[in-house]
Amino acid sequence: MKKFFKMGCLGFIGLIAIIVVISIVASGGDDSSDKTSGTDSSSKKQEQKKEYTVGQDVKVKNLGYNVVSVEEKTELSSVLGNKTTDGKYVVVDLKVTNHEKKARTMDSSMLRIKTDDGTEYNPDAELDTYVNEDGLGFFLEQINPNMSKEGKVVFEIPADVKEYKLQVASGFGFSGGNYETIKLK
Repeated sequence: MKKFFKMGCLGFIGLIAIIVVISIVASGGDDSSDKTSGTDSSSKKQEQKKEYTVGQDVKVKNLGYNVVSVEEKTELSSVLGNKTTDGKYVVVDLKVTNHEKKARTMDSSMLRIKTDDGTEYNPDAELDTYVNEDGLGFFLEQINPNMSKEGKVVFEIPADVKEYKLQVASGFGFSGGNYETIKLK
């Protein structure tokens, strides 16, 4: 019985050793090149990214974005009534183009406002209904190949935020993961 237990433990330890070796090989092994330069690869990628401005075409994988205009408001009015805030509403008029060979889904959840300190603000789909004529804006909007849709997206942010950027994504759900930044103010 002791011999069986001893062989079982050795087998388990061997299995753990194999898993460790495979994970080291899969991760690329030694990262000494990044360690010697004093920066990691993610900060190098961030340094190389271009920052876009309002009116410029921005391509993220197969989706194109162009911020047509940006407005700050404290009140939104529509047939639904009025909405006010203690902060400010940032209303982004955005044109999105599908450069792929199949229809793509655009949703306002693919957008966020970021400040220099890393704070992130998500859009408010309810507020989007106050500024879009059709009432929906970019709520699960289908865009056919080589076509564009324009709509407005509303973010509620604190009144004292002076500078902020719009982060746009390469897609919705599994097709996301790549981002570009557009300086709004």
